Amino acid sequence: MVLLDKVKLGYPNIWMKNSDPLRIQDIIVSTVKRDFYTMDFILGFSQYVDGTWKSILVENPAYEITGGDRYTITFDHQVALNYLLNQVHAPSTYIFNIVGKPDSFIPNVAPYLAHFKSSYRTAFWQDDLDKMPLQFLFLSTHDCPEDYISYFNIIDDSLPSRDELYSIVSHINSSAHDSLVQSEEIKDVVNAGLGLTESQFIDLCLTSVVSTSSINAKFIYDQKMSSIKKNGILEIIKPKITFNDIGGLDNIKDIIRRTSKLWSDKERAKSYGIIPIRRLLMVGIPGTGKSAICQATANELNLDLARTGISQVVNSFIGESEANMRAVFAQIRAMSPLCVWIDEFGRDLSGGSSSSHVDGGTTDRVHGEFLTGLQELPEDTFLLCAANQLDALRPEMLRADRFDKIIFVGLPSHEERKHIFNIHLSQIDTDHTYDLDALAEITKYYTGAEIVSAIRETKFYVTSESFRPITTQDLLSYIPRNKNLIWLKHNQMVMDMYSYAYQQWDWASTQQYEDATLVLGKASTSSKPAANIAWK
Repeated sequence: MVLLDKVKLGYPNIWMKNSDPLRIQDIIVSTVKRDFYTMDFILGFSQYVDGTWKSILVENPAYEITGGDRYTITFDHQVALNYLLNQVHAPSTYIFNIVGKPDSFIPNVAPYLAHFKSSYRTAFWQDDLDKMPLQFLFLSTHDCPEDYISYFNIIDDSLPSRDELYSIVSHINSSAHDSLVQSEEIKDVVNAGLGLTESQFIDLCLTSVVSTSSINAKFIYDQKMSSIKKNGILEIIKPKITFNDIGGLDNIKDIIRRTSKLWSDKERAKSYGIIPIRRLLMVGIPGTGKSAICQATANELNLDLARTGISQVVNSFIGESEANMRAVFAQIRAMSPLCVWIDEFGRDLSGGSSSSHVDGGTTDRVHGEFLTGLQELPEDTFLLCAANQLDALRPEMLRADRFDKIIFVGLPSHEERKHIFNIHLSQIDTDHTYDLDALAEITKYYTGAEIVSAIRETKFYVTSESFRPITTQDLLSYIPRNKNLIWLKHNQMVMDMYSYAYQQWDWASTQQYEDATLVLGKASTSSKPAANIAWK
């Protein structure tokens, strides 16, 4: 944990926004060898000694006037700080557990923040540990007030690890004489609780006991998923789509299947100097199967799929958008291994409309948080970004180290259209044999989504009229009534994307690449051999 390193190094002012301050406090005082002090609601000014917090008696400032005890406990932070500054010389940390918004509290200790930061610098340059200042550690459910950020080392929330969750389950189970969960099932319970705070996990474990008379992994997982969905910034999907449900796109299927093989034996892959693909950007025509590929990829990797969109984290309240973005990546890190799908990538990370005048710089800050989160993704997280346009994206988003591959998904080829028709028409209970070549020919320049829509509309009109399965002739009659709007209405956009992708990117489909000259109106594909499209 980064926080432990900061505490050990004696950084003077540390701010940690967290959901479990008592858990964080317990981890620190039981791990780091320092003198720790805090202000306890019951004990007052206290020191951590021999595994417990004990009140410190300070001189009663009113003793000469009122009499009574010369030494007493105090609930006054100023009295506590005077005691620490005058009487304590060992490396020491004062922990502030801030309840509520910190804006009104921080100004009271602001002079110390500046002084401690200056003293730390002096101790560093003079190599004099005796001049190290008292360390302040603030634990709060809120962000550090903006006016004081420069004085602090800011650390993001840290959710419980697998080991911590295991300890919680074991503790609850042992208190019930090991009757609530079998030892071999504890691992499933722990996996179900990843991404929860300590208090949330304890609550769900106990609720599970009340509801199911056991600590039930499925109960905990389902409740967690429900809670995440309510937050609205991350949706967890159990993928059902496989590559067999997707027509064509042979190249990207091959890449993902090869990746799955390497992911299943990472150590062996590493011994050969191979790092499996972890970050993939798909760009292409709307309705060509990018969303389906995301779900099928998660299925192939045997991972849950976490879906989010940048627009889902952008909040109208200043600062909330950046906080939401950090929360998304924190949740992803806690729940990994995971397949992550970021939808509408190009539109939502446009850098052209952000300024202090337009949106207060929100897009700039969200953009920065996204890049930070991208770089810090765990190795067992597979990231898929899907975009319909990239012309508004900043150049740094397309740097080689951002994504392992950029793949273009275009209009389905003739054979791919046959495959799409076959997938969806084979589900119809009929003796009729469909003429797939004729159907593919009449839907030239249709997207996969437009083909599916045409089948659905044909079924609607035919079934509502005569209650019978549709035939090839029905489809040939009704399909011309469905306009392939992407090609007809956004022809120039399609042409521009094809032109750029033809020169710059890998293609999701060998056949689509070979058909690119038909779309672009070129005479040959000799400028770039099709055999090389998968491996630049």
